[in-house]
Amino acid sequence: MAKVFNVKALRYTHWCETKKNRVERAKFVGVSPAQHIALYAYETLLAKLTQARNAYVAGVRTGKFRSSYSAPTAGDHFAIAWVFAVESKLQELVPRGEDPTMPEHEGAGQGLVAVEAQHQALIESYLADMQIGKARKVRDAELDLNAQIAGMLAGTKVDLHAGLANGAEHAPALPPRT
Repeated sequence: MAKVFNVKALRYTHWCETKKNRVERAKFVGVSPAQHIALYAYETLLAKLTQARNAYVAGVRTGKFRSSYSAPTAGDHFAIAWVFAVESKLQELVPRGEDPTMPEHEGAGQGLVAVEAQHQALIESYLADMQIGKARKVRDAELDLNAQIAGMLAGTKVDLHAGLANGAEHAPALPPRT
């Protein structure tokens, strides 16, 4: 998610008085409004992922889906593949540098890359003043192939839409009523 929107993702935990346990949350640091857009996309997709994962776990428990792992573990493997598929779809929606082979876009993509590099430098200088722990090492695990396939298929079916504001001078409008 962070890479798509050119922001840094941070995880933090805090004590939730309502749930009476620790809750993990995500924060995004970036040049405005990118971090707000990333947080909105994260929260929206997290709700969709939770719903899809719960449906898959229920399917494993009822025997609809086969797995040699426990239902929650198979659900985790499903979620990993789902996130990968949705990230691929999300990258298609976010504008990047134009195709350099097209003559009308010559030089425009280089400007976007320079701006993104400048944004990363600003983010790094902001985070340098904060006390942030190092990322934990991720251990390798053998994933359930059935859960991965189901997660990839479910992730490709997620309905994503680009925002209406596209940087054009005039926002799209509905035709007048006749």
